[in-house]
Amino acid sequence: MDKGGHEVFALDIGTRTIAGLIVRKEGKNYKILASRILEHESRVMYDGQIHDIEAVAKSVGIIKKELEKKLDRRLEKAAVAAAGRALYTVEAEAERKTSPFVEVIEEDIRSLEADALSKAIKSLKGKSKSAEIDNYFCVGFSPIKWFLQDESLDNLLGQKGSSISAKIVATFLPRTVVEGLLTVLNRCDLGLESLTLEPIAAGDVVVLPGMRKLNIALVDIGAGTSDIAISRDGSIFAYGMVPMAGDEITEKICEEFLLNFEEGERVKRELSLCETVKFEDILGSRKELSVDKITKSIEPVMNELSVNIARKILELNGKPPAAVLLIGGGSLMPGLSEYIAAHLELSKERVGVKGREGLNNVQGCEDFTGPFSVTPIGIAVNSLKGTHLSSYKVYINEKSINILAQDKPTVLDTLLYAGKSSAEIFGRPGLAKTFKLNGRLVIIKGKMAKPAVVTMDGKNVDLNKPVHDGAVINFSPAEDGKAGTAKIKEYISEKDKVFLKINGRDFCIDPIVEISGRLVSPEEEIPDDALVNIKPRDMILSDIFNIISFKPEAMAGKLTMKINGLDAGFADPLKNNDEIDIYWENIPK
Repeated sequence: MDKGGHEVFALDIGTRTIAGLIVRKEGKNYKILASRILEHESRVMYDGQIHDIEAVAKSVGIIKKELEKKLDRRLEKAAVAAAGRALYTVEAEAERKTSPFVEVIEEDIRSLEADALSKAIKSLKGKSKSAEIDNYFCVGFSPIKWFLQDESLDNLLGQKGSSISAKIVATFLPRTVVEGLLTVLNRCDLGLESLTLEPIAAGDVVVLPGMRKLNIALVDIGAGTSDIAISRDGSIFAYGMVPMAGDEITEKICEEFLLNFEEGERVKRELSLCETVKFEDILGSRKELSVDKITKSIEPVMNELSVNIARKILELNGKPPAAVLLIGGGSLMPGLSEYIAAHLELSKERVGVKGREGLNNVQGCEDFTGPFSVTPIGIAVNSLKGTHLSSYKVYINEKSINILAQDKPTVLDTLLYAGKSSAEIFGRPGLAKTFKLNGRLVIIKGKMAKPAVVTMDGKNVDLNKPVHDGAVINFSPAEDGKAGTAKIKEYISEKDKVFLKINGRDFCIDPIVEISGRLVSPEEEIPDDALVNIKPRDMILSDIFNIISFKPEAMAGKLTMKINGLDAGFADPLKNNDEIDIYWENIPK
């Protein structure tokens, strides 16, 4: 490969055949420099899943050697694709209680997304978090909807409410599928150039950006699966899969005419090339039948396949699309496009087979053609455009984590994909406390969380820093913030108290304090949502005897009481800063 990275070795490892090609990017065009197609010697793959690693690796090795000989150079890496059936999409929703008096900040939103992703990971299997992440690659997630107190919003930033929630869609690839592909490459001394999904690769070259405003369904009918991608409003918005394709048709031919699988496969392929087909059944009888008679015998399975494809398209799209494009070897079955059109209630002209012939920006190797050529070309183009998934091996606290991502993952992405929760990464801020004080709203903010301490390659890093292959991350979990606290005494002001001078001594009389109608001490903690009333005491002169006392033996003679120098009685009211004199006046005998 050239050092500039403008060439790629693309491999389409299908259920029935393997296609390998070398493609060079030349400006806006792509040139196929060499290609090779090889059929598996036996059924070593089912529904896009590798079942015999050694047999598949042997075939890939043959293709690699032949292409190396043609180009007189060594191939070191390959771009590959996982079958569409391997893609799992999981929707998950997370909710958080918030203070209706505090604005939602960016960290709240990121933490909410992290909660939702954690739920998506857990929903894959009812197992522990670590087991799930070991079984799947999370290849990305994106928000679908935001909610503020159950009301859908475009953006939560700066909003206020008692709760916020987010719904996301996360996509996963089973580790077994990816590891199978990687093992095959490793057996052939090939590294991973890029990884994409087959329907994404095919959509890249067939449903061009200028076509994506149209509502088009692309169906890749292979041997084991029929992968579906649907465009609308400028983008490919949905992917799906039907777990049946060309092999079911082959098996029906074998059943009807007593053929082994290889002979049945040959008969199926000749249906689109000849008017009559000769074959020999397992009993040694030789026969020659018309294509019409053979196709009539397989009508039930053709109908079942087309019904399933049409049903999946309607499920994903919600209505019949404007048109359906068929690719893949299975699309060559005579009459299949008409079946699909009928079940979608489309005119037959709106369902057509698409081959390389329509790819005007692809030149070279003109014999590499037909509908089965589209996906391998798409794998190459996808890799050269840089829209593929890249593989990263990162170490978190000495444990290796494998990540697949289209965009370069950040430290935050890496921690999330490793199964770290938002609480571990951001911590939870302490809950705010609100209460009403004499009818006035008071908000006590909780303490901020102490965020996780994260280093990469020995240096402190921001969570938005991109990671690199082989990065070593050390992670110390965050600490939650403490909830807001408040005691009654913190809200008692000087004007709430009554100051008196009694017999020359200064006294401070605390106010009356009630929480929801209950008398409490100034030392008491204020609960959340409490109704707190603080008011100065209304006092009369007799109340001071709870504050001062006289010795019984001294209580003789006439009791004299004065307020601010004037004679007073027990029922006289007291005001702030009054001076009170109380004494026993001896009466002469």
